[in-house]
Amino acid sequence: MKNMILCFLVLWSAFFPAQAFAQKTPEGMVLIKPGCFKMGTKKVYDYLGGTPDKPDRPNDRERPVHKVCLDAYYLDTHEVTQGKWEKVMRYNNSVLKGVDIAVNQLNWSEAREFCTRQGHRLPTEAEWEFAARTGKNTEYPWGDEIEADYVWFIGNSGHTHHPVGTLKPNAWGLYDMLGGVWEWVEDWYGEFYYKDSSVKNPKGPSHLLSWHVIRGGSWIDEREFVRTTIRYPGLADNTEDFWVGVRCAHDAPKKSN
Repeated sequence: MKNMILCFLVLWSAFFPAQAFAQKTPEGMVLIKPGCFKMGTKKVYDYLGGTPDKPDRPNDRERPVHKVCLDAYYLDTHEVTQGKWEKVMRYNNSVLKGVDIAVNQLNWSEAREFCTRQGHRLPTEAEWEFAARTGKNTEYPWGDEIEADYVWFIGNSGHTHHPVGTLKPNAWGLYDMLGGVWEWVEDWYGEFYYKDSSVKNPKGPSHLLSWHVIRGGSWIDEREFVRTTIRYPGLADNTEDFWVGVRCAHDAPKKSN
């Protein structure tokens, strides 16, 4: 009997390549293939300070431009909706309610717990930007000017949320990577981390800091704050103006040598 099983396994491996055992793409996710890109921007923007008429320091946090190389991974096609969130977490503290609207007003721990319960994880900051850029070095995956066909921001949102996936996806099939809601990533926020970032699969500062990073901007933000390189320390409590949600990631199988 053992010999028969062994013969079957030998014949199976001969006729069916190793790819037959490869993990299928998790439901609702897109495979992001491995690759390298230039993270950050050379352009200078002023982040708003404590008062509307007083600009903060320039966007040094988005510089210098540095090379990053990533392994393959999966990423949610859409921002997590309130309907999906409620099924898993059994509560919903979003300000604007709607089954197909992105869940919002999340803190980092909540976002991380949701992904963990799904068998997923939060994306790293580098993974998030790589997927948002889709191989481009421009401010947006389609060029250097914002386009209302792809992103909800203050210029076209009507000052309200819209269902996820309403606008066009980027070239890699991901919706609302910019605009919609800010999205939590795994990394701690380091103001000048880009100066020390590793090239291969960077995971942010190794020491504990005060905040984690949020990316992408939201439907209530001006166009200069809805870009592929925008990064903020996220607090996401009731005193904040940020509308923060989540998009999960998942490890892809590594190719054997």
